[in-house]
Amino acid sequence: MRLRSTRGVRKRYVEEPAAFDDEDEPIIAPDDQSKDDDDFDEQSEGPRAEDDDRADDGDATSCDDDTPGHGGIAETKTDQGQPKKQRNTGAGMIQSRKGFHDIPHYPLETRIVTRVYAGPLRRYARYSALRDAMYGPEYARIKVIWDLEIRWADFPVLPPRLPPEDPQGVLPSPWLPSGYERGQEKRAFRWYEDVRANVPDIQHAHVLSPDEGQRLVPQTGGDIVTLVGAWDRQKEFRLSQGGSLSTSPSGLPVDDPDSSDRTPSGWTLDVGGIPLAMSWAPLSRDDIQVLAVATIPFSDQEAVPRDGSDEDTAAKKTGCIQLWEFVPEKRPGQLASPSAQPPRLRSVECFDWGRPKRVAFCPIPLDSSGIYGLLALLNDDGSARVIDARVVGDEDAPLYEWMESPLVTLGLTEDYDVSVTCLTWVNTNRIALGHSDGSITLWSIYPRQLLQRVGAHTTYVIDICSAYPSNPYLVASIPVGGCATLTDLSQPSSEVTYFPVPAISFQPNLLCWNESMQGFMALYPSSTPNTTIAFLHHRYFCQARSITTGPNTLTCVSSGATHPFVLVGCADGSVFSCNALQKLFKQKGEPLRKLKIFEHEYRPIDQGAQGKPDGLATAGLRGAARILQGFLPEENDDPRTEKRKEMDRKKRAAKKKKAGKKKAGADDEAEDREAELDEKLASRVIIHEPLTRVTTILWNPNVQFSCWAACAMASGLVKVMDLGVE
Repeated sequence: MRLRSTRGVRKRYVEEPAAFDDEDEPIIAPDDQSKDDDDFDEQSEGPRAEDDDRADDGDATSCDDDTPGHGGIAETKTDQGQPKKQRNTGAGMIQSRKGFHDIPHYPLETRIVTRVYAGPLRRYARYSALRDAMYGPEYARIKVIWDLEIRWADFPVLPPRLPPEDPQGVLPSPWLPSGYERGQEKRAFRWYEDVRANVPDIQHAHVLSPDEGQRLVPQTGGDIVTLVGAWDRQKEFRLSQGGSLSTSPSGLPVDDPDSSDRTPSGWTLDVGGIPLAMSWAPLSRDDIQVLAVATIPFSDQEAVPRDGSDEDTAAKKTGCIQLWEFVPEKRPGQLASPSAQPPRLRSVECFDWGRPKRVAFCPIPLDSSGIYGLLALLNDDGSARVIDARVVGDEDAPLYEWMESPLVTLGLTEDYDVSVTCLTWVNTNRIALGHSDGSITLWSIYPRQLLQRVGAHTTYVIDICSAYPSNPYLVASIPVGGCATLTDLSQPSSEVTYFPVPAISFQPNLLCWNESMQGFMALYPSSTPNTTIAFLHHRYFCQARSITTGPNTLTCVSSGATHPFVLVGCADGSVFSCNALQKLFKQKGEPLRKLKIFEHEYRPIDQGAQGKPDGLATAGLRGAARILQGFLPEENDDPRTEKRKEMDRKKRAAKKKKAGKKKAGADDEAEDREAELDEKLASRVIIHEPLTRVTTILWNPNVQFSCWAACAMASGLVKVMDLGVE
């Protein structure tokens, strides 16, 4: 039999709506479903077996009535004239319309989910159909995403360490017009100069002495023992607060004699507290990079609660933001690489507004105005503030600065018990906030003005993200309980969509914008616990596509600004990377990979064993951390899908065994594979040490440093790595 060939035939990838009448094409339920449901059985005079025989004979039926008044049940007649009620299985399906303005009958079957997606994009659409529906129908937009897919097709797990001039290098946003970024910088510079000219003393701060400033920084209470290097040849190093290691690709320090490769590839530093949030400063200069880290003391998240005295309450009112500086090394024909010079703590911004929860730099560079950028903070007191992080000179000691008043304070102070819960930048002078009552607000920084307030949710908004720079007016938000929503701030009263599956979310830092793919990366919206990262295109936000699955509870996700590679952090301390664009346009049979960058494990000091004679000498230590790296790529698929494929493969192998075609040793291989998949599925429910988790992760948004990633662990360690490959 000759196989049909489709080469050279142009396919229609986007389905057109069916133009037929409801009365002409009724939806008829199979008889085997109606007879198995007791709620829809007809009490007839004849025996049930006769009805079943007539149904099996294939008698023709016709829909006499399918109106809402009949409860969605259609009566059918057999040749003998005896009526029989049947169940309408089309209650949860999309019913066609007679005209454009006609409203279809609402499904009356309550056991079927009525929140369904009725758009042109189908779940089974793949590759060309998916590409044309999401990014078409304009050929120019389809060509852009097509070129991006080809550009990074040879890099399945990590981005290339190549400049934008290279055909396979990183690339600024191709969805923006030429000169857009430069125009944004000029407007931001003029706006900031106007603010300083009109209100020069709007932000008040004074310098603290080093001794006084160090008391306001969270203290570790001891050093941390760090095990780094290859898994079979790890070495022990001791890091104190503010200490760092310049690491090589093997994980060992570059000055270690056992390090085979002395090329610097990143740093490992101890920030002295739990880093809850980080943000890279968007700088136009290429001689330094600045990372803002928001830390809290370990005592704030101890298992044993504190006594709640006035001293504890007063202590929690203070907070600080650390600004770390990293010096790169330039290489010809490649992006900037880390140098052997250790990072330095440049400045510490201290305040009495409460513990910092979120921190975010304005995405537009302002270093031409003498500052690192505008820094937005979210504190325990329920308000958001914006300060300007000023450039520090070349002093050896860090600068401790006490913030008396910020550039602006934002929040709904007139409403009772409504606090700010999350924030995101929209542009230089616009910032969007999420609130505890479920509303989203848009603010002007200077002059301070509330521009919009949208009731997007009914519960606490836990995360919010703007689609800057190509679609800054699109804001995605995730509540604690409810549906993930996308709001168009240019038309907030009409342009609102959501993912139609309610979910419960407790973890922030699981929502980010992917500029290359024009969509959001988020925890897969599901009514059941899951460990999958999903892609939600801004034009089809109500349909999610799975990107990668982690081995444990997900805690953070980050997507590159100049490439589509995604980093995912988990509660077990592991960090994964994959090419999200390649996963989205996966073809059948194409092997996809993901890579575990490293795995972090923390063990605290056993306080009860310190005084024993056989106890370890742990004086001056708070714990030990082990960082493993050098893992091989693995299949980028859900373990549940892999388990189903393995079961199908075993069925086929059993059939071959009956036919006498079974190979020797295949049974052992099948058992090993199934045991490995069971172990992957079981790892999702394992509870790890709280300080083992990855708290936040972040790609560098600057073009020349696009392959740099900062990963923060709850143990107080922060790893800055150059993940680019040649």
